[in-house]
Amino acid sequence: LDDVGQYSRLCHALYWASTAQRFQVLQTPMGLQRMESRGMMTKSQLKVLQSLDVSDDQLKLAPLEWMLIRPIQAMDQGIMAGDTATKGMCLKQMGKLRDSYMAIPNKLAGRMPLAYTHFVQILVDTFVLLTPIALYAELGTYSVFAVGIITLFYTGLLNLAKIFLDPLNNDNFCE
Repeated sequence: LDDVGQYSRLCHALYWASTAQRFQVLQTPMGLQRMESRGMMTKSQLKVLQSLDVSDDQLKLAPLEWMLIRPIQAMDQGIMAGDTATKGMCLKQMGKLRDSYMAIPNKLAGRMPLAYTHFVQILVDTFVLLTPIALYAELGTYSVFAVGIITLFYTGLLNLAKIFLDPLNNDNFCE
């Protein structure tokens, strides 16, 4: 099971390297060698990953396959108890895991339209600019503090909305 845990961590790191731009360096030969030097994979696993004839964003599938093969080998060798039903359940769960991994890019692609975000930006900016005029008659000099709090709240809310628009910051909306 230690091997499966190691494969799982490696698969997870390679998955996010293929999804988020900030982690893409992990898919390069130098990044893979660095992961090997830090103990995330063995030298033989590094050689296998480097010898694969697949695109960089498909490297994550190799550790996923290793995660499936290792328990089945353990069952065949008698190290782990299991029968045909257990192997079938293991295969089914690995399929669900792969489906979950493959569904994340679909959820990232199905985000709100950019025009909506621009519209919200204009609304928030207009609200924040007109608030001092509207509050001065009611609050007088205290409107300065109220405007500061309202500005902080609404611009923070807008930044949060931009983060929801691009949670992995691949399009640099939050900069």
